[in-house]
Amino acid sequence: MKMIDFFKRPLHFYTVWLAAMALLAAILALCGAGMAWLLTGLIPLLIYVCRPSSWLHKIPVAGRSDWKSAVTVLVVTATVAACILPMNQFSLWNGQIPGHRNQYELMAENILAGRLHFDYGDEDQLLDLENPYDPAQRDEAGVYYHWDHAYYNGRYYMYFGVVPVFLAFLPYRLLTGMPLTTYHGTQLFAAVAILGIFALLKMLARRFFPKMSFGATLAFSSAVSIMSIWYSTAEPALYCTAITAGIALQVWSLYCFFRAVWVEEKENRQIGFAALGALLGALVFGCRPTIALANVIVLPMLAAFLKQHKFSWKLLGKLGLAALPYAVVAIALMAYNYARFEDPFEFGQAYQLTVADQTQYAVTLNFREMIRILNGLGENFFSLPKMSEGFPYLNHGGAFVNFPILFFIFGALRRESRNVLRKEKLGGTLVGFVVAAAIITVMSVLWTPYLLERYRMDMYFLLGILCFIAIGFWHHTENDSARRSLNTAVVVMSVLTILSSALLCLRTISVYYPDEVRQFGIFLFG
Repeated sequence: MKMIDFFKRPLHFYTVWLAAMALLAAILALCGAGMAWLLTGLIPLLIYVCRPSSWLHKIPVAGRSDWKSAVTVLVVTATVAACILPMNQFSLWNGQIPGHRNQYELMAENILAGRLHFDYGDEDQLLDLENPYDPAQRDEAGVYYHWDHAYYNGRYYMYFGVVPVFLAFLPYRLLTGMPLTTYHGTQLFAAVAILGIFALLKMLARRFFPKMSFGATLAFSSAVSIMSIWYSTAEPALYCTAITAGIALQVWSLYCFFRAVWVEEKENRQIGFAALGALLGALVFGCRPTIALANVIVLPMLAAFLKQHKFSWKLLGKLGLAALPYAVVAIALMAYNYARFEDPFEFGQAYQLTVADQTQYAVTLNFREMIRILNGLGENFFSLPKMSEGFPYLNHGGAFVNFPILFFIFGALRRESRNVLRKEKLGGTLVGFVVAAAIITVMSVLWTPYLLERYRMDMYFLLGILCFIAIGFWHHTENDSARRSLNTAVVVMSVLTILSSALLCLRTISVYYPDEVRQFGIFLFG
């Protein structure tokens, strides 16, 4: 009993733990073992810090203090650094071997030159083909072409969203006279997305479940951020530039809408935040249209807002003004599309020069497509990956398999949670998150030949936000003892989510750099 009492004092535990870690490090150094075995010494520290009676769970997220702000800044900075600093490590993605991945840099130059197409000088190579979008015909003819571009009427275009050009690449070019290397744009958008996730979850916690643990909130925010961004860490240029820009704008759009409906009390401030949310949400269509489908969540939010206010024509006019950015951005994007493809609704998806003939894909609902959709939903959310014998062991699977922390979402089905959700008029919004994730998956199935892991980035952040709300109301409806246990589970699962994200990131890197990942595994495990 005396030994147990000894370890109940944090200072005693940390002293013994540091001594044990030093001894373990010396032993492993003499044996030539890998660094990962040293990291196993963190396990008892994690268990001790996260135990239900830990001080970590006694500090609520509500209330402001200097030390809380300092810890938050530290965790946010560490999360951003972990996601964006490794982006410059590999030549395929850091601009050393640009290939087709520098389209955003070139698009800024195109706009400055007053054109919307790329002027490569070899556009006529595909003119003699009956169907230049058929990869088999291109291979058989042996013609040179620019991979993953849109090709229409003898010209090459960028089918990736153009909004990031105006947000980052063009301003940087005008200010410095130099092109912004594409992965730097991804770093910027990833950082903004992470800041948005932390800000949104903190606001939700303070508004709806202020007794939630400060430590659990920070741990979960970091986990959701890394879960949402990790793929861009592995392949930052071009594809993830558009995706991270879309995530950043959509997260901040949701922040504005949540604040407008449930935080702000003055009507004019509510309308102001709603208008800003509409602008940011509309711009997502010019980054990554599939992510922009998350704007469907605004509909139940609007319904909740209307339940809080007495209807009047004046209020209707204000709401119309708040929604105006959707119309303005839509008109601008349709004009941009028409100028390129003579179709206001064509972003260039159908004219890609890629692994399949995209002109054959269309939104149809016949029996065959319904089967594809059902299989796609199962694959995107619950598919089981094959484990690998070699490092990093994990392979890409469905969202709930990659990140089991998402199973907390089902906590929203508890009767107590449903009652509080109904009281706060949040039930419809949570359904909106589920519907948005499903619609995004369906459109990915219909528009692409197969589902890739990076397509799941379109919805990971939505599932993370939904999961946090479910956990928060579960926490809100429990007694103190159950809350501490739930806090422990959240922190532990958050750590496992970060670890899973790191391994999946290494798996993605190993596609192009297998030797480097293998050497890293040797460094870790000897």
